[in-house]
Amino acid sequence: MKPMLFACCAALLSACAAPSFVGDAAPITITTETPEHFDLPARFAVARVVYGSTHAAGAEETSLWTDLADRATEIGSFTPLVIGESNRRHWSKPNLVLVENARAQRYDYLIKVQMYPSEGSAEVTLFHTGSAGVMATVQVASPSRGQRGFWGGRIKNPARLDRATLKIAKSTIPKVEYMLNGALLRQR
Repeated sequence: MKPMLFACCAALLSACAAPSFVGDAAPITITTETPEHFDLPARFAVARVVYGSTHAAGAEETSLWTDLADRATEIGSFTPLVIGESNRRHWSKPNLVLVENARAQRYDYLIKVQMYPSEGSAEVTLFHTGSAGVMATVQVASPSRGQRGFWGGRIKNPARLDRATLKIAKSTIPKVEYMLNGALLRQR
């Protein structure tokens, strides 16, 4: 009975949508030179970094990023980067760890969004995962001020942190869209 139930569930799930697994993507070749042009459409990984480690976005911010991904379908697909617990903090080369994770998951490009809640700003870097080279950067400052925690340090309350990063994301997303439109112009 259990194998029959499992087979029915698997058939139902496979009929819902075409699979988009890591195994479906071509392996990323490691190169020494960063290309000048983009190969689009491509698979993009998005890593949102707050206080030096990756964090999942809140519900409102996630909907903003989803809207951006829906508008940029001709550029490719956008998926949050999955980071294991052991790789979450690697202080000596954090960018290299993110790029290596994106390469292992067969993403062509990595968009790293480094948010600074205390300044109300963000740095966005677009990496080519094959070479770990930087292809584009954008710096964004939110018109509203930054926020600090109760004693002036990090914001530890998740709801308060989500409100602070939402303000930053509202300023960041139009700049990321502009950067992606530039990538569309620089494609082969």
